[in-house]
Amino acid sequence: MLKTFGLALAALTVLFTMGGGLYNVVRFEGISAGDVFGVVPLLLPIVITLTMPMAALFAATMVYGRLAADNELLACRAAGINVHRLFLSVGLLAVFVAAFTLLVGNFVVPGFVDQMQDFARRNLRDLVAQQLQHKGFFHRGKSGEDRYTVTAEKAEGVAPAALRAKGFEVADGLQYLLLTGPTFLNADARGSLVRFMVARHVLCVFDTRVDPLAVTFHVRDGWDFEVGKSAAAIEQQQFGPLWLPTPTPFRMSLVDLRLLWRWRHRPWEVPRFKDEVAKFLADLQKQRFAGWGAAELRAGRPLLLRDEYGLHYRIEGTVARATAENLELKAARVTVSAPDGQPRTMYEAERAELNSAVLPTIMLAEIKLLQTPTHDVLEYDYRTGIIGGPRRKPTLSLDQVLPPSSVVAEVARCDPATLLDPEVDLVLDERLADRRLGLQKGAQRVQRKLTGTINFRLGCTLSVLVTLFMGAALGVMFRGARALAAFALALVPFFTVLILLMLGRQLTEDALLTRAGPLVTWGGLGLVLLADGEILRLGVRR
Repeated sequence: MLKTFGLALAALTVLFTMGGGLYNVVRFEGISAGDVFGVVPLLLPIVITLTMPMAALFAATMVYGRLAADNELLACRAAGINVHRLFLSVGLLAVFVAAFTLLVGNFVVPGFVDQMQDFARRNLRDLVAQQLQHKGFFHRGKSGEDRYTVTAEKAEGVAPAALRAKGFEVADGLQYLLLTGPTFLNADARGSLVRFMVARHVLCVFDTRVDPLAVTFHVRDGWDFEVGKSAAAIEQQQFGPLWLPTPTPFRMSLVDLRLLWRWRHRPWEVPRFKDEVAKFLADLQKQRFAGWGAAELRAGRPLLLRDEYGLHYRIEGTVARATAENLELKAARVTVSAPDGQPRTMYEAERAELNSAVLPTIMLAEIKLLQTPTHDVLEYDYRTGIIGGPRRKPTLSLDQVLPPSSVVAEVARCDPATLLDPEVDLVLDERLADRRLGLQKGAQRVQRKLTGTINFRLGCTLSVLVTLFMGAALGVMFRGARALAAFALALVPFFTVLILLMLGRQLTEDALLTRAGPLVTWGGLGLVLLADGEILRLGVRR
């Protein structure tokens, strides 16, 4: 049985590995054979984990079918041997395959998937170069989105010595590609050309040290044509960096089991949903900041703010409207003072906005003084005297202003766990309250999906214990000594368990039937195990 198992595992592994490699070559034209064989060592553990249960099931069905066809079981009965003891071998094989699948498939394979993603990032420059060399162009963009097409007469790497001589940084994670005679075309979602660029040389710099990947273009001797505008000559100019988010499709089936279990209790850490939660908290901070400003001004108190350089801002005016995004003021006056309290500049405007932006580590505010058709922004300089009158200015923005610590502390108390807890009441406007309710439903949906995925993956692992016994018993009953017969018999337990596991996962993800999902998964496996016992008792005589 071990020999049959090994041969079947090798055949299936080669078939799936080479089939996947050839598919990638067809899908991504320009990928070299060296790239495919570079991925093979990363694919092998993944493919082996997938094919091992099928190879074991096929081996058990065929070997025990051969025992029955050759009357070996009859000889054992004649010798007084309990035939059921012969099924110890398939039991040991089932335990080994289940343990291997559990450990490798749930804790090792996700690491190889991450390595494959890193491999794709590291080889993006080579992919672009090979497509330009083999196809003559590199195209990206889907229907309904902006599309980009790049052509070049020649694409080649650059020696590190030449890069250092020109003052470019040479380090691990930085990749350079020199394009000779390139053209760049940008079409909008409707397919209409919006921009066209030609140049003598373009040096593309791929920075894989950051996430998302950054690409910078150094253009020399070129022309930039933008539809509806005049052409601009480019002598030597840098464009970028442009950020290229190149993630592989997120699949829970390829995530470490420990991480799935963590996400089940902390759904706000799940990719994609994490971004939705972060955006809501950012909007909540903006609303709290605008609400604080409106309350202070309505109470007759000026807004006192400062920036990271120690400058103080005193904001006065009447509230026009407080929205979730900003605070609109009328008859606004902003006095800017030095860190020692001495006033430097005063601004007056008929209209003003107090905006805020939430960055990863800090929240910043912006005071925007707006020019209207009848009123300019007036600037008074205390350092030179204001006797000569103010200077008239267009719309003016005062950036990098820090919000008050009280607002930051209030918002900090609303963490993702509090946000997604239905038992915690938060004072929100109607729009944010509806969004919060949607996030809570989304968190429940994510948790159901995580529960279904965890049960499905564990069920697939432990299903080996029940399918191998059924395959061996069916092989004995129908004498499946031939490969085709054994394959057909092996499909019976394989599809039976697969249908049960898929049904259990679908029921778990359904909001109304989520409690029935685990019962179908584990109860179904239990019923298959009872069926194994009955088949062995009735169909395989001792």
